Amino acid sequence: MYRLELQEIHDHPAFPCFLRDLVTDGLQSLWEFGNSYQPILGRLLESMNRAGTLQVLDLCSGGGGPWLRLARDPAVRKSSAIAVTLTDKYPNRRAFEQASSVSSSLSFEDCSTDATAIPPRLEGFRTIFSSFHHFGRDQAAMILEDAMERQRGIGVFEIARRSVLTLLSICCIPALSWFLAPTIRPFSWSRLLWTYLIPIVPFVLWYDGIVSCFRAYSRKELEEMLRPLKRKGYQWHVGEDRSGFLAVTYVLGYPVLELARPDAV
Repeated sequence: MYRLELQEIHDHPAFPCFLRDLVTDGLQSLWEFGNSYQPILGRLLESMNRAGTLQVLDLCSGGGGPWLRLARDPAVRKSSAIAVTLTDKYPNRRAFEQASSVSSSLSFEDCSTDATAIPPRLEGFRTIFSSFHHFGRDQAAMILEDAMERQRGIGVFEIARRSVLTLLSICCIPALSWFLAPTIRPFSWSRLLWTYLIPIVPFVLWYDGIVSCFRAYSRKELEEMLRPLKRKGYQWHVGEDRSGFLAVTYVLGYPVLELARPDAV
């Protein structure tokens, strides 16, 4: 399948903010339920160690993203110094506050943070989960190049892919969102309204999931994107790790340090 540059509903600037927050809450519940990114945690922590940092700047965090589940993993909890800052272009403040109250490792940025224009004051190993496909090829390459030029580590992780199996798995999302909606905290009558009576949230999760698959970059396309970004003193790794019957495609980049910090992971 060829990559298609399509528009996701919840990513559109005209999509109502309150509905976007409900959709990102629903997506967050799916990450919590599936823990789909746990298989890449070891690679991520190793890359942070090589970059000599315990600080993470998570971009496009939505309702908290996979870090809410990963922060409770024993491999992360054994190092209490790991600190993750959640950011988003459309920050879901209530979800971020909930995430930070659950884990002392998590904090958040109140203001809008564009992954293509990260303020210099925001430091740390950059992570992007299930959002890299939102960016066109030029923007995506710019995000990777910016991390390299600023000597920041970066990890890009995607489950969405242009495969029949992944597309079929997306069809389970509406049923899962109906099942998980009552478990999302804090409780909201509005969430039940827009999930059950007027099922906008399940529809957007399903539709955007399908679109995400068609927009996702293949491993070969990511390798081509990185070809002009080869620099001495900075390493790139592209690959796939399997999570059940789904595979996680990843890009990991970090500056090569002679010695990692003694308190690194």
